[in-house]
Amino acid sequence: SRAFPVVKAPNVVEVLAEAATRWGTPASMLSDNGAIFTAAYRGGRCLTEIVLEAQGIEFRHSRPYHPETCGKVERFHQTVKKYLVMHDAPSSVAGLQRQLDTFTSYYNEVRPHRAKGRKTPLEAFNARLKATPIGPPGAPFLHYRIRKDRVDDAGKITLRYAGKLRHIHVGRPHRGRPVLVLVADRDVRVLSEDHELISHVVIDPAKNYQAKSTV
Repeated sequence: SRAFPVVKAPNVVEVLAEAATRWGTPASMLSDNGAIFTAAYRGGRCLTEIVLEAQGIEFRHSRPYHPETCGKVERFHQTVKKYLVMHDAPSSVAGLQRQLDTFTSYYNEVRPHRAKGRKTPLEAFNARLKATPIGPPGAPFLHYRIRKDRVDDAGKITLRYAGKLRHIHVGRPHRGRPVLVLVADRDVRVLSEDHELISHVVIDPAKNYQAKSTV
């Protein structure tokens, strides 16, 4: 559990990357229809969807206004809230994070669970075989980086790869536009502030100027 003043799609990707590093990359993910998870209702894809697709992770959404689909995590939230109201309200996000960390450690590593034969959730998790992504393997989450940039007057952005500056083509119509850049090894995707994909480049290490692959 991670606390944020406001949660945005890059925060989701960062937390997923941390979880994948600690627990392994999952075969699938289930979420509600929040804008940080999906842009399907806007006719596009958001950053979270793009990253999961690149990882080969199947992404499923609950039906709108049907929280029962995500019932397990909704029930978990109820337990977390009961814990938090029993303690003094934190004065900062960092204070809230400390409370969440204390609860998570106790819930997963100390408290035995009746439905798990009096094992802790961590013991039950470690005893199970783990599913892995069934799609084409993408770059490990660990190699992802996200940065903000602005398209220059020539319609490109610049980033460093393999010790050299690479010029990534975005397009002159986007001159001066603030963008979000998602880098996974040689795969570079440039998104608008609304997380619309506007350029996709697979870096050719032999070239400094990288032409746009697809949109």
